[in-house]
Amino acid sequence: MIKERQVFQNLILEYVGTPVITVTIDGVAVMSNITLPTHSVRQTRIVLLPATAIGFVPQLQTDATTDISFQFQGVPDRQYDTQNLYQHFELTFKGSVRLNLFLDQLQLKPNLLHLNNLDLSVRFNKTQDTRKIYYPPLSYGYIPHIFQTDLSIKTGQIISFKPISLPARFNKGLRRHSEYQVTYRGDVQLAIFLDGRKVVDRNLPEQEIPQDGGFVTFKDYFPSDSNGNVLQYLQTQGDGEIALFETDQTLLDVEQPQQSMN
Repeated sequence: MIKERQVFQNLILEYVGTPVITVTIDGVAVMSNITLPTHSVRQTRIVLLPATAIGFVPQLQTDATTDISFQFQGVPDRQYDTQNLYQHFELTFKGSVRLNLFLDQLQLKPNLLHLNNLDLSVRFNKTQDTRKIYYPPLSYGYIPHIFQTDLSIKTGQIISFKPISLPARFNKGLRRHSEYQVTYRGDVQLAIFLDGRKVVDRNLPEQEIPQDGGFVTFKDYFPSDSNGNVLQYLQTQGDGEIALFETDQTLLDVEQPQQSMN
């Protein structure tokens, strides 16, 4: 039976030592002679595959002298037959990682940085952390992808990842936004875009951050004549995080309608 064509997202390995691996898809190498981080005891590691890992038959070659278990994970490419406007990736990881961002195999600069690489480290003395990696404004496409690169330098481990598309209430036709509110913690540089045009760029006030590390809500006004069809926000710098973002217009779509009392 012929298998469906797959978008292979990652490879799960269980090994000890420092193996070198090569991954091929349908006989074509997509990763060649990659040295994996050293495991002093037998451990499991998720290795993200490149954006070009699309096909029918994946294969792994390795120089490991001890037994190595592995499993490719992918989804049928028919699941990506709809174009979406992607907002960010939500990534859970351990240690320190270096990431590249792709859409339809085109490399994009994450968080509007000038470099292709984004380095992240676990914060707040936690054993693992979850961060958002933002796409540039108006990132329409079919297949979102994130890739961990330079494993010999940044040896942290990816635990889980998922792409998040722009919610419908942020893309509901021409509207005029007057106020916005953002719930956040830590150091956050916020950028807001309307139809790809930056209308707000500011560092959120640190003096309002509570000492217990919890979240705070900040409200402010848009510039005059902030009209647009597609509203997007990004965190461009800072080790903080944005939990929620809404405007006076998008809140109208999430609030429950009032019921009259007879």
